[in-house]
Amino acid sequence: MNVHTRVHEIHARVERESAMNGSSPFGAPGTPDIDLMTIRGAYGRLYELRNLVGQMPPQPPTLRARIGAQFVRMVQRMLFWYTPQILRFHNETALVLGELCRTVEKQANLIGEVRKQMKGLRRELEFETLRGSQPVGEIAARPAAFDFSLQDHFRGPEEDTAGKLRQWLAMIEGLDPAGHSLNGPWLDVGCGRGEWISLACERGYDITGIDSSPISVNHCQAKNLRVSRAEAHHHLLGIDDGSLTVVTAFQVVEHLTMDALSSFVALSAQKLRPGGLLVVETPDPANLLMASHYFWNDPTHQRPIPLALMEFIFQYFGFTVVKRVRLNPFPPEEQMAYAEIEPVRRINELLYGPRDYGLIGRREQ
Repeated sequence: MNVHTRVHEIHARVERESAMNGSSPFGAPGTPDIDLMTIRGAYGRLYELRNLVGQMPPQPPTLRARIGAQFVRMVQRMLFWYTPQILRFHNETALVLGELCRTVEKQANLIGEVRKQMKGLRRELEFETLRGSQPVGEIAARPAAFDFSLQDHFRGPEEDTAGKLRQWLAMIEGLDPAGHSLNGPWLDVGCGRGEWISLACERGYDITGIDSSPISVNHCQAKNLRVSRAEAHHHLLGIDDGSLTVVTAFQVVEHLTMDALSSFVALSAQKLRPGGLLVVETPDPANLLMASHYFWNDPTHQRPIPLALMEFIFQYFGFTVVKRVRLNPFPPEEQMAYAEIEPVRRINELLYGPRDYGLIGRREQ
C-alpha cells in the first residue's frame, strides 16, 4: 500500500465532500472514515509482523522440516549483515504508519467538530431569518432544512433506502416481462433524496420527479436528476391527459389530507394512459408499533391509511389493484422467540411484522 497516495486521497475527499452541502465524509465527531480503518488495519498487521523478520518459520515434526530448518539457519548466518536492516525498516515503517493513523483520526475529529459548529450556526441563521420575517408576536415557522434533516435521520442512509426500493423495480417489471408497456414518461411524486429516480434512470426509464421541499430539489439536482419544485395537485393539472406511463409515490400519501389524497389518485388516473400504473408505498397501521409510535416521528404525517381504505380509493377512481405487498418487517433478532407457538407468532405479526405496505394499480381501459 502506498501510504502517501492514501493520505492524498483522504485529503482530496475531505476537501471535495466538505464543499458539497457542507457535509463531512467523516460523519459525526470522532467517527473515522473507512480510509482510516483501512490504514489502522494495515498498521496492526505490520506491527504484528515486524518481529517476525529473521525468525524461523513454523517447523512441523517431519524429517523434511528438520532438513529445511538446517538450510534456513545456514541462510540466516549468510544474511547476518542484511536481516537487521530489514527489521529496522519494518519497525520504522510501523512507527510512521501508527503516527499517520493518529494524525488522520485527529483530522477526522476536527472536521467533525467544525461540521457540528457549522450546522449550529446555520440553524441559528435560518431561525433568525424566519423570526425576522414574522409579524411581532407570531411563532416563526420551522426552516425548510428541518424536514429534510428529519428524513435523513429516520430513513437512514440513501444506500439503505435505495436497497429497499430495488424490489419495486422487480415488481413493476414483473407485470410486463417484455417491458413494452413501461416505455414512456414516469413521474415520481415526493421524490425526497432521489433514490428511486436514480434507480429508474439506471434502468433506462424516462423519469422526472417533483417535491415541495426546495432542499430536496437542490439535493436531487446536484445529482443531475430531473427534479422540480411543485405540489402534486398543481403539477398533475398541468400534464396532458393520458400522457404518463407510471406514477410513483413512496412514503407520500400519509402526508396528505383525505381530500388531497383523493385528488391525487383521481388526477393520476386522468393523466395515466390506459394500462398505466400507479404505485404507492406507505406505513402500515396493521403494525401496532408503527401506528402508535413510529408513524408519529414525522410531524408532517396526517394519518395512517389502512390497506383496505387505500384499495377502495384506488378502485373508486378507476384503478384495478394488480399487486399488494407488505414490506420491511422488523429483523428476526428483534422479534420474540418461539415464533412456532401460535400466540407468539400472532404477537410478532402485530408488533414486529411489516412496517409498510404497497399497492400497484393499473388504470382501467
